[in-house]
Amino acid sequence: MKKVTFLILAFFAFGSITTKAQDSCTVCKPYPWEIGATIGVNQYFGDMHCSKPYTSQNNPMFGLFVRRHISDYFALRPQVLVGRLAGRDLDNPDGLWDYRRLRFSSTPFVEAAVLGEFYPLKERKFSCDGFMKKTLTPYIFGGIGATYSNPTIYQESGAQFPVIPRDLQADRDHTAKFGNRIAAVIPVGLGLKYNIAKRFTLGAEAGYRFSSSDYLDGLSLAGNSDRKDGYFLANVLGSYRFGDKDTDKDGVVDKCDVCVNEAGLPKFQGCPDTDVDGVPDKDDECPTVAGPIGLKGCPDSDGDGIADKDDACPTLVGPAYLKGCPDKDFDGVADKDDACPDIAGVKELKGCPDTDGDGIGDKDDACPNSAGPASLNGCPDTDGDGVADTNDDCINVKGLASANGCPDSDGDGVPDNKDLCPSVPGLMSNQGCPEGYVNGVAPMKGYKSASGCIITANELEQLSFAAQGIEFYPGTNKLKPSSYKSLQRVCDVLVRCKDANLTINTYNDGGTGSQNVRLAKLRASAIYSYFMNKKCVSKARMSFDGFGDEDPNTFYTNATGAKSGSRTEFLLK
Repeated sequence: MKKVTFLILAFFAFGSITTKAQDSCTVCKPYPWEIGATIGVNQYFGDMHCSKPYTSQNNPMFGLFVRRHISDYFALRPQVLVGRLAGRDLDNPDGLWDYRRLRFSSTPFVEAAVLGEFYPLKERKFSCDGFMKKTLTPYIFGGIGATYSNPTIYQESGAQFPVIPRDLQADRDHTAKFGNRIAAVIPVGLGLKYNIAKRFTLGAEAGYRFSSSDYLDGLSLAGNSDRKDGYFLANVLGSYRFGDKDTDKDGVVDKCDVCVNEAGLPKFQGCPDTDVDGVPDKDDECPTVAGPIGLKGCPDSDGDGIADKDDACPTLVGPAYLKGCPDKDFDGVADKDDACPDIAGVKELKGCPDTDGDGIGDKDDACPNSAGPASLNGCPDTDGDGVADTNDDCINVKGLASANGCPDSDGDGVPDNKDLCPSVPGLMSNQGCPEGYVNGVAPMKGYKSASGCIITANELEQLSFAAQGIEFYPGTNKLKPSSYKSLQRVCDVLVRCKDANLTINTYNDGGTGSQNVRLAKLRASAIYSYFMNKKCVSKARMSFDGFGDEDPNTFYTNATGAKSGSRTEFLLK
């Protein structure tokens, strides 16, 4: 008996630990209570039966039970069974007790017990959508209870060695007391349960009852007082599950129903799915229109993975970063917003290209291959004078819009590139020169120094003519010998007017580059040195300078019209 008790306690402990096991998916399991009935048959083991079983004295037992599921693995089952227990010496298959010829019958025979059931494979299994699977589930049980027996012993005739009457009477006197008819019992056994529906079960079980009494059959002193009685019991069970409320009558009990007041589906924990798209209304952002689960139940007409409600182009396939709108040229601007949908461009220009990167779309850029400001329709302005290079006659020199981008140094309305007298205001009709000038040459009117020395107009004309005769070897500042005569004419005039101040300016063909200007200065210096050597004029009254080409479109010539490569002028002050 101690060993059996230990096994029962171990069974309960293991069952309680196993209750902590979890499902692979969390499913609420309804109806923790069952009420049911049993019908079975018993087999007595005791003083009148201690060897092989025999069926002649098997008797039915009926009962009622309540079952409470603690977890998927463990349940408690209080039950009450009523029937008859009987045994007979003459029915022993080995004929061991034929000489004694005793028999007994206990009517009624009652068992009341509390059983613990352990289901190693779970008592019920559910699919993850909330539907119970029809399963055949084994279990083991053990418990503790009490029996009530009211045995009557009979001595059949023909006994060769009847029991001692004194002992038999003592046994009868013992069971005559009500308290001696009650005994503790420990049921153990195996069972098999079939869940035929959500609320109905069938089962079968078999087990042995270990009794604490030797008086289940009413015989002890007259039999074998060293051995306790017991009995085997096989039952068929049927039960009905109950214990949970279902407010909305949708077949999902309230404790498992996320939408208690709305009839729904078991697979959605009792919540409805109005549009039948597999997304319950509570999670469906479009509950009345069917859509895929990945888009929370909202439709996607063009199949681009963006719900119509969030798709700016619901009937056209497009990427998510453009809110579902297409982009044919893959420039990151949706076609609906792209002013140039077939040519890749930049977002800032509504998807149009900007080849020169000046911030003006090619379609609006008058110079698409050259960067320029918006004020000039995208055309460059090299000299920054506000006149596009395409319309600027003087690209590298700041000028006036009215003069096509060229300067007008003297402000006479004639641009310098067309003004033969760019530093002297003049008439447009005279190519920018004052009246009386001829081809940019001022009329000779003579010169008078501070001391009163007069250089006549004729002498000034000779100086101008002499200046045209000054030439240098190409690319050098070395004077050609042919220039000496012209220089000497100038020297003769200067010697006569000692207080005249002379400025020597030399201009070189070939642009305004630093190398060309430097050569012009060196050539003016060569003339300066000539006059110093000849002592034509003192150093204090003489200066020189050099300049680049005044008009790159023409060439400097000498008095005969041949190219000279430079022009020298003498200015008297």
